Amino acid sequence: MQKQTLLTIGFITLSSLALAQPSSPSLDQLKGITPQKAMQLANAWKGTAVKSFVTDSAVQFTFPDGRQESVPLPTKQMVIAIAPYVNQTHPCKTHFMSGCQGELVNTPVKVQVTNAAGKTVINRTVKTLPNGFLELWLDRNQTYNVTLSAQGRSAKGQLQTLKGSDTCVTNLRLQ
Repeated sequence: MQKQTLLTIGFITLSSLALAQPSSPSLDQLKGITPQKAMQLANAWKGTAVKSFVTDSAVQFTFPDGRQESVPLPTKQMVIAIAPYVNQTHPCKTHFMSGCQGELVNTPVKVQVTNAAGKTVINRTVKTLPNGFLELWLDRNQTYNVTLSAQGRSAKGQLQTLKGSDTCVTNLRLQ
């Protein structure tokens, strides 16, 4: 009888663990969270039935049952997702965390971003996410110059954080 109890408890524990994993999407997980945490969840939920994307004003989620949730971005910042590439890219303007896939997965990338006045606002190495993107949180209403370096190659481009600006940048080819 003790064996049956242990087996039953083991089965319940495994079922409970599967339901409680942070990657199991739930609308309740979005209540009261920061936009940065919303982006993390959206990235973690890639491959699930939840659709997610980010605009210049909010992180948007649509659940399989049709329910939608929006997590507003900060009034002074927005996020731009960049997928540097060597061989393959896709055209994109709005970053869909649930669908966009970049070429360089989990790759260290040196990122340098300067504002219009030439002041460096980001100068660090970051690792691209499993979706091949890196996410930059930048002040709004600005134009920035960005230089990316990885695998002995580099790319330069311009980013804007204006109303209606793209949140997905896929045209920075490392050469």
